Amino acid sequence: MDTFMLDDSELDKVIYSPVCMRCKHLFKGLKTRERRCKAFPNEIPLDIWNGDNPHTTIYEGQENDIVFESIR
Repeated sequence: MDTFMLDDSELDKVIYSPVCMRCKHLFKGLKTRERRCKAFPNEIPLDIWNGDNPHTTIYEGQENDIVFESIR
């Protein structure tokens, strides 16, 4: 299987999240710029989406107790 690396470093927002893309709670099939999941149905905070926060604990102000769970 071939692998590739997407470089989105020149964009104003990260397109593919290093955290969320591996989480089973991410809403699949959404447009790339829609950052939503079961934990954040309105919008995933940028620090989680950008990979600065692994979301392994409840996020401040989060309305539910869903945290990162690996797809695998």
